[in-house]
Amino acid sequence: MTRDQKINFLVVPITLAVVGIVALILFLCKQDWKYYLIGGMLGLMCHGLMVKQNARMTRMTKLDPTHTAFNPKKSTILWYLLRFVLVLVVFVVLGFLAKDKPRQEFIISMLIALGGYMTLKIIFIIMLLCFREKVVKEWPCCIQCQAQLGRH
Repeated sequence: MTRDQKINFLVVPITLAVVGIVALILFLCKQDWKYYLIGGMLGLMCHGLMVKQNARMTRMTKLDPTHTAFNPKKSTILWYLLRFVLVLVVFVVLGFLAKDKPRQEFIISMLIALGGYMTLKIIFIIMLLCFREKVVKEWPCCIQCQAQLGRH
């Protein structure tokens, strides 16, 4: 299992646990826990689409290394637009569901949904930082300096 696969497999259960706990806390505080839950599930759906895009791009690059039939830039833009439209549609629907609330509650509901969506993003960044690989620079000047210091 590669590093990226480990990160992608660990992000989902951790996000589900965090979203579940926060939604339970919001429920006990009588806040809009459904908006947080919808935002969290939207984040997981977009993450799944991103993983699917990455697997497809990797597979197509191996099949067509010269990019004669497959255009990676166009594919990336289309997948990004798909995720963007998905997020936009879900937030518009959430806005219509909360439109009858007073302005302050409407804003709080939408921020709660955004917080649920951003939960996955934050956990994903934390996982990337936890599993980062050490970068070793091997420039000629660094090799000479290391040889002089006896580290080579």
